[in-house]
Parts: sequence; structure tokens; C-alpha cells
Amino acid sequence: MAWTQTDTDALERAIADGRGARTITFSDQSITFGSIPEMLQLLAAMKAAVATAAGTSTTRYAAFSKGV
Repeated sequence: MAWTQTDTDALERAIADGRGARTITFSDQSITFGSIPEMLQLLAAMKAAVATAAGTSTTRYAAFSKGV
């Protein structure tokens, strides 16, 4: 499924709501979550997919130094 910014916003609202909404309906499917960490994990994946689709993905590089 291709995620949209609208889907991301809906999930963020459900997480912030705090009333324990565990089932969220996106355009054509419903997802039931067992916990907030599961919701946060999907939110991170959704944000990455939306950023990639928009061409604004972030790349991080590690840097190491021997301290010499």
C-alpha cells in the first residue's frame, strides 16, 4: 500500500489522542494495533515512504575517528 501524508496525519492524531484508539482505517483498509509502540513503528515507516515518494528522503552517514 502506498502511504500518503493524509494517512500519516491520521495515525499521528490517533497516537496523540490518548483515548486508546487501536483500530485505524486508512483509505481502503483497517489496521488494529496491539500497542502504542506498534503504532509508532508504522508511523516511522509511513513517514519514510512518504518522504521517499516526495523525493525528500534523509540519508545519514556514520563518521568514525581514531582520536589521533
